[in-house]
Amino acid sequence: MSRRDQAGTFELLARLPGQIVALAKAEYENAKREIATKAKRAGIGLLAIIVALFFLFFAISAFVAAAIAGLAVVWPVWLSALVVGVGLLLLAAAAIAAGVAFIKRGIPVPEEAIDRIEGDLNAFGDIRFNSSAHAGRSDAPKEGDR
Repeated sequence: MSRRDQAGTFELLARLPGQIVALAKAEYENAKREIATKAKRAGIGLLAIIVALFFLFFAISAFVAAAIAGLAVVWPVWLSALVVGVGLLLLAAAAIAAGVAFIKRGIPVPEEAIDRIEGDLNAFGDIRFNSSAHAGRSDAPKEGDR
C-alpha cells in the first residue's frame, strides 16, 4: 500500500464525521416535513368532525320537529320521534367515523424518515474492520501480549 493510498483513506475518515452530521440534519429536516404533513391531515380530520358536530346541532333543531310532525300523520307521535332520533344518530355516527378515519390516517409518525434512518444505521452496522490487515504488522498486539 503506498503513502498516497493511506493519505486518501485518512482524508476520507476525516470527512466521515461531517458527513454523518450532515446526514443526521437532513433526516431531521425530512422528519419535520413528514410530521407537518401528517399533522395537517389530522387537522383536516378534526375540522371535519367539528363541521359534522355543527351541522348535527342545527339538524337536530331544524329537522326533528318537521320530521316528527310529518311522520305523526301516519304513525303515533312517539314512534315518529323515535325513528327521527335514530336516523339523526346514524348520520352523526357516520360523520364521526369519517373524521376519525382522517385522524388515524394522519397520525404524525415520520415512518419514511424512520425507515431511512434504520437503513443508514444498518449500513453503518455492516462496516467491519478487517482484522487480517493488522495480522502482518509487527506492532500489532499478539494473543500472548494481553
